[in-house]
Amino acid sequence: MRDIWTRPDLTERARIFLAVSVGELSVSDACRKLDISRQRFYELEDRAIAGYLRELAPKPAGRPPKPRDPTVDLAREIDQLRKEKDRLWLYIRVLQRLAGIRGDDEKKRRNAARAARRRGETRDR
Repeated sequence: MRDIWTRPDLTERARIFLAVSVGELSVSDACRKLDISRQRFYELEDRAIAGYLRELAPKPAGRPPKPRDPTVDLAREIDQLRKEKDRLWLYIRVLQRLAGIRGDDEKKRRNAARAARRRGETRDR
């Protein structure tokens, strides 16, 4: 069996808690060494046990998923919104024609055509 007492990441505080858990040290002695109350000792022990049990719980198999790039989702949403905007503008133009209203785009196109005619330019259709 591995000797847990020689682990390099084991602090003195952790050694005292482990000594209490295996019965080598009483809670009263541990509290004196750590300069904490019994209540605080048991609070810390409960947190340590909860963490221990959490780490022993089964984890999903395989590698954890790679973090997703949030800009990909934003770019997709922007693209969808642009398509929706274009579709809605098409509806607006259709409704304007049905209602006999000239839209700004149509006015600009007609003004450009008038200006071209004045300059003597013709457009082949």
